[in-house]
Amino acid sequence: MTALFWKLVVTALCFLEVPGVSAVPGLRNKYGVWLSMAQPYVYELGQRCGADTGCLVSLYKEEGIGEDPLGEYQLEREHYNTSSGTTLILSARTYDNGIQIFKHEFPDGLKGTSTGNKDLVSACYPRLLLPSNSDAPNLRYITPGGNMAGWVLYSQGSMATDLDWFRDGEDGGLVVLFQAEEETVSSVVVSALTQPMATNVWLDRDQRTLDWGVQGQAQDIPAGFEYEVIAYPGDQGITKNIIAWGEALQYYHATVKMYDSSADFLTYYTDNGAYHYYNPLPYMNYYDTLISVYNYSVDNNIPFSRLQLDSWWYYKGVGNGVKNWTEMPEVFPDGIVKLHEITGLPIIAHNRYFSSNTDYAQQNGGQYPFTVDEATGMSLPLDKNFWDDLLDQAVTWGLATYEQDWLDRQYMHTSALHTNLTLGATWLDNMGKAAEERSLNIQYCMSFPRHLLHSATLPAVTQIRVSGDYFYYPDQWRIGVSSLLAHALGLRPFKDVFWSSRENVNNIYSDCEYVLPDEEHPGKFIYQYGGRVNITASGKPCVPWRNFGWDDLYYTSDLCENLCKNPQNIRDGAFCYTKASFDIPEEEWEWEYCNVPRCNYDCYVFNGSLYVGDQNVTQSGQACVDWAGDHGIHGAVCRNPDNEVAPWCYVTDDHSRTDYCNNKCPEPVELNSHLQSAVSTLSGGPVGVGDETHNLNVELIMKSCNAEGRLLHPTKPLTVVDGYFFSSDYREVWTGYSIIGEYIFGIIFLAEVDKTLQMTPSQLNLENAFTTNTFLFSNYPEDLTYSQNVSPGQTIDLLACGGSLNFCLLYTSPALQTDLGELFILGE
Repeated sequence: MTALFWKLVVTALCFLEVPGVSAVPGLRNKYGVWLSMAQPYVYELGQRCGADTGCLVSLYKEEGIGEDPLGEYQLEREHYNTSSGTTLILSARTYDNGIQIFKHEFPDGLKGTSTGNKDLVSACYPRLLLPSNSDAPNLRYITPGGNMAGWVLYSQGSMATDLDWFRDGEDGGLVVLFQAEEETVSSVVVSALTQPMATNVWLDRDQRTLDWGVQGQAQDIPAGFEYEVIAYPGDQGITKNIIAWGEALQYYHATVKMYDSSADFLTYYTDNGAYHYYNPLPYMNYYDTLISVYNYSVDNNIPFSRLQLDSWWYYKGVGNGVKNWTEMPEVFPDGIVKLHEITGLPIIAHNRYFSSNTDYAQQNGGQYPFTVDEATGMSLPLDKNFWDDLLDQAVTWGLATYEQDWLDRQYMHTSALHTNLTLGATWLDNMGKAAEERSLNIQYCMSFPRHLLHSATLPAVTQIRVSGDYFYYPDQWRIGVSSLLAHALGLRPFKDVFWSSRENVNNIYSDCEYVLPDEEHPGKFIYQYGGRVNITASGKPCVPWRNFGWDDLYYTSDLCENLCKNPQNIRDGAFCYTKASFDIPEEEWEWEYCNVPRCNYDCYVFNGSLYVGDQNVTQSGQACVDWAGDHGIHGAVCRNPDNEVAPWCYVTDDHSRTDYCNNKCPEPVELNSHLQSAVSTLSGGPVGVGDETHNLNVELIMKSCNAEGRLLHPTKPLTVVDGYFFSSDYREVWTGYSIIGEYIFGIIFLAEVDKTLQMTPSQLNLENAFTTNTFLFSNYPEDLTYSQNVSPGQTIDLLACGGSLNFCLLYTSPALQTDLGELFILGE
């Protein structure tokens, strides 16, 4: 380290000067063409305080040089006073490669900082002034947003025309700005470098500024608090720059991720989407069910090496949160430890937010300090002792990976995480340190971008969910961007469970609308639809919810694509809009109901024990006769009063003969198991199979792993190429590679690509795989015969691979020089 050198300056030497904008420590590279610096501001005692209001006064400025893990830098620092005399310090460090880090320090703290809005910022620096549309008409953005590492509300678009979709506030946290300049694509990644749990980015659409700072509901800023924001520029392309930015964050925090065996070996999953999610085998508990799965896998040489247990095994409390993270005896009569002992499989165990009546909280007679939100029914542990004891107990029954789910809901509905600036980091740090000390891995699930960013400081957080739940999001396999972000930060991307077979009969998922009684309003019903219908009852196509912002407005209602939904039960059934956009006044929007079957009314689910519809014809076409009060039932209808396998009815007047009814609700099917398997395997993260035992497709499963269950992962997982951010022609074009010795073997994934494409190795991010003569050949579909000999510098012809859910895999093999000439290796 070089010594930090300071010099007091009287004038704003080396500061960026922008006409009409006050000079502050700011941008000092070519990206000043896109961005300049506007004056910072803070909220003090609920009032905005800035230079424009006369209450934020510059005292003096300094400049210096120094060195940190990212290299040598030049530093500019400015001291301010607020109207109450509180000191603020703003500084900008500029590195030789153009990286800039902005730091905001509060040596005295600050009182009364809340804006009352969780999406705003209460202390802003840096404040990046965006250019006018005429000055930078081609400037574009990428903003991950919402849960699953920003997958749910991911957005990209033009800074000139698409700001309605820009993700900021609580949902956001990471911004990539880019534009093409002749043959060069220049970009800058801007994010929190430290304190991501305490900071926001807010796009002020009126002032055209990107404001970074303390989250808007922070009541006070404690003395000594500080945060940093990094701007990472590059002109080698968007994806390369994102990876370089992520590596910089890891290097800055000196984070080395723990080895994660659960991401390297085949796992049987029971989470949402799996057959056994809240669905053990008939007349069995979960222990017997999972032993059945294990025995079948052994008999059929399926090398499951890990077992995931989802939320069905532990006690729930108020708000369906965790009351006690121990197994219920009706689920595991002899405990999880018996399952672990018999199978020998390490456990991946799910957990969610804690309930307000959790047994662990001191407020409820427990031994640990918690913050409790009675209004939301949630609570949060406050010290590390809780995590030490919780994980110590879990290790005794085989825990290897701790899955922390519902991170977004925990954050959204825990008020202290918004008002207390240090609590978010403390919560995640305590969890992460306790896991690291026990050599346990952590999987983040339903994480906001802020959780993703904070994971860069935690060695134990090694894997992260990067897509929505299987079946509930038909496009949940599209993880090329979210996998890129995860990989950049050293995380293993997890697509979620999948079925290896097309059908798993008698699962809990139905393509029908659940009609449930409203607990607070007797006589009123709640209509919930999670199917795939996307046209109205009159046949009109539905408009995507994101086209008019409802995906964000009703964030927790999972308004994906243009599927019929009923967000927050605002109507009497599933519906969609047929005319709506940001450009049309809301009073002119048009909507219609969708014609979807109603569970237990139009059709039955499970065994039909709750069916109350009007079906009156049996599976063999016989007419039902009146029950005449038998089982307390009247009328000629199908019913299941005695927990039979399906609804039934009498078909003779003397009730001597019965027959089953067959009006079961349509169950979802997997439309392309091969696509699910390929994406799961080549993403480089966990591979979780979730079929019913006898439906496991052994041949397909074994494409993902070797005989010992080790997954056949690439060195660099499949992620999108730069073309993805410019044109729909390149969605979905993903690439990755494997390094074996001195050789690089490339992978090109094409899905729903309707036209042939010509791309250079550099455009494919595979320039290092084409440094010699290279053989490009098809691997999937198996009947596809495609190959091309590619010389260094040659453009590559990529075949069309169109149609819904169709995909192709192309592999590259470099020439190996032998005595007999060039040799190309084809295969794993």
